[in-house]
Amino acid sequence: MAISTTTPQAKQGFIINATSADASGTEIILAGTAGKKIKVRHVTMNNLTAGALSFTLAGAAALIGPISIGANSSLQWDFNPLMELAVNQDLTIDISAGGNIAVFTQGLIE
Repeated sequence: MAISTTTPQAKQGFIINATSADASGTEIILAGTAGKKIKVRHVTMNNLTAGALSFTLAGAAALIGPISIGANSSLQWDFNPLMELAVNQDLTIDISAGGNIAVFTQGLIE
């Protein structure tokens, strides 16, 4: 049920690669920072499961979704201007049922 993240080095902002073989419920992709906003520039969601899954990308409320994504498929979003979460909010993903997922996210914390 846990999601694991790696953070490749970025010259500016953040890059998060989050993966889970059995993601379900709400998983934190990036924890909020006191007094700052997470600003998302890019998101790629991958469903590596044999069946369809429903994703919701959220902060305090749903930002994208719920979106249904087919088996072994990817969806991408680029935001210009950047999509801003509220101050102190975590960036989370909510998965409808257990699944093998990968989420790539890039942006800034200001």
